[in-house]
Amino acid sequence: MAIVKTTQASDLPGEINNVYMRGLLSAARKTLPFFNGTRAGSLEKKKGSATVLWRRIENLAAVTTAITEGSPGSTVAFGNARTTVRPTYTNISKAVAKYANGIHTTEEIDLFNIDSDTMNLMDTLGANAGESLNSVARVEFDNASQIRYGSGAANKSAVVGEMKANDIKWAVNKLNRNSAIKLFPMSTGNTNVNTSTVRQSYFGICHPDTEEDIRGLTGFIGVEQYGGYTQTLTGEFGAVNGVRWVASEIAPIETGAGTTSTSAVFRGTSVDTNDVYTSYIYGKDAVGTVGLGVAFSTSVQMMYENKDKAIELIYHKPGSSGVGDPFNEIGSISWKAWHATKILNGNWIVKILTLAKDLST
Repeated sequence: MAIVKTTQASDLPGEINNVYMRGLLSAARKTLPFFNGTRAGSLEKKKGSATVLWRRIENLAAVTTAITEGSPGSTVAFGNARTTVRPTYTNISKAVAKYANGIHTTEEIDLFNIDSDTMNLMDTLGANAGESLNSVARVEFDNASQIRYGSGAANKSAVVGEMKANDIKWAVNKLNRNSAIKLFPMSTGNTNVNTSTVRQSYFGICHPDTEEDIRGLTGFIGVEQYGGYTQTLTGEFGAVNGVRWVASEIAPIETGAGTTSTSAVFRGTSVDTNDVYTSYIYGKDAVGTVGLGVAFSTSVQMMYENKDKAIELIYHKPGSSGVGDPFNEIGSISWKAWHATKILNGNWIVKILTLAKDLST
């Protein structure tokens, strides 16, 4: 059973509600990089708890002793010759919380121009839902304990440069050594059409200011150079050193938290105070979500068994508020969703703190 149920408002015909719902979800999908590659959790309703549970199956120990065949004609009990092990589960849980926002409408929208105006409102609400839940998810990403300070600095205040190739390589090596699962298979290019091979990759999120530094790295492959039939993410801009990147304006910036300098080489609040940018690199299922979770931002993840949608659309037409609206003038359109995000495997996510070059000079 799903965590959130999409209900049709009694004031809105079902077929129109579906059109508006698609508009809302379409707009929400455009701003969801922090849901990519996450593992969807579920919460059964009416179970007396507001906690979602993920179960992680731990890896089995490697087997280094060969099994042997029994001697001809001998009788060997299965239990004495062959053994199996009980899998180890790690339960990870987090409380879910409810988020919502809405817009007032007027009778003029109903009377004169409901279709175009309401669809525009769906875009606005959808973008707000996506940005809101994405921002909540990002807070959990920042709890990652594996940290790379740019250029190998000792701490945040000592970071002295922009994103470098070795910063990304350090993170990828850390995930590889921890047996993290890559999100993307290798895609092959074709020299005849000037496309490039993109190796198996982890997922990366950075701020748009950091994007320009990543684009300048040796070996960077722009998304327009990917081989044919490569599935891409909304907002993906390219790949380098085993990471495919998406830029998000809500990736953190810590104002004035970096080193001081005497020239305006890097972005900051003044010429002598540098801002610190956080980027994330992670593997598949490193993070769990519940709510508007997506495997890829081109498809909204329906909750458990795809039965219920992740956002509820609520529409009240003017005149539905009783004495609170004595002239039948005011209505509302709102979204509501339950959500939780949790790091499921801290060994599979790295955050990188760097500066960003100032492009205004």
